[in-house]
Amino acid sequence: MGVLATFTPQAAADAHSPWGYYGPVKGIKYKNRATIADSSRLYASTTAAKNGSGNVPSGYLGALARLYKGNTLCASNGYSYTNGPANSLSVPTLGQGCGKGTYHSYGVTKAYTGNGYKAVYTFKSPSVNHRSIAAGAATPGRGAAPAWPKNAKGETYGSGLEATSPRNAPDLIRAYTTEGKVGYVKRAELENEPAPASPREAVALQKRLAGEDRRIAVYDAEGTKVLGDFVVRRAPASAVIQGR
Repeated sequence: MGVLATFTPQAAADAHSPWGYYGPVKGIKYKNRATIADSSRLYASTTAAKNGSGNVPSGYLGALARLYKGNTLCASNGYSYTNGPANSLSVPTLGQGCGKGTYHSYGVTKAYTGNGYKAVYTFKSPSVNHRSIAAGAATPGRGAAPAWPKNAKGETYGSGLEATSPRNAPDLIRAYTTEGKVGYVKRAELENEPAPASPREAVALQKRLAGEDRRIAVYDAEGTKVLGDFVVRRAPASAVIQGR
C-alpha cells in the first residue's frame, strides 16, 4: 500500500479493532477499523478501505477518529475525505490525550452511495492503558444500543462509546472540556458537519476545511449549564494517509 502523505506515526504500543465489513455501497464492498496508539503521543486512528484490491474514485471514502478515555469522549475529528483515487484512508486524532487512564478508539467512516454518503461505525478498539503497554481485548461495538437515561427536557444522555451506530447515539454525549472537566456535548453540535452530496463536493471540502478547528460547548446532564468547551479538530492534509 503506497503512502501519499507524510504522517507516519511511530507506535510503541498500538492495538486494532477487528475489521468491520459492509456493503456493497454503489456496487463496492468496504471495511473499516479503529486503532489506538500510545507512542510519543496518545491518539486514535480510523481506517476506511475498499474490501479488496484496486482503488475507489476520488472522494468516495471519508473517515473521522474519536478517542475515549474510559467512557468519556476525549478527542474527535471532523470528517476527512480522499482527494484522489485510493484503496484506503487513515485519519488520526490530534493532541495528547486526556491524562493517565484507559483509552479506546471508536471511529466512523463514510462511503459514497451515488446520492450522498453512508456512515458506518467501526468496531471498538481494544483498550490501551496510557503510561503502560498493556492492551485489553477488543469489544465488538455493534448490536443494540442501551436504553439511555433522559434529563428533564427529555434528552437522552450517556457515553458515545456505547452507541452502536450513528443513528442511535444519545442526544448528549459524555465528554471532557479542554480544562479536563466532565460534561456532555450535544450530539447535534458534535455532528454539525458539512454534508457533501458528491465526491467532487467532498474533495472541495477536504481542501477548504483541512486543519480547521471548531469549538462546541460542554454542558451539564440537563443540557443547560455550560461547563466549558470541546474542540472538534479536522486533520491537516499532512496527517491523512491514503493508500493505493
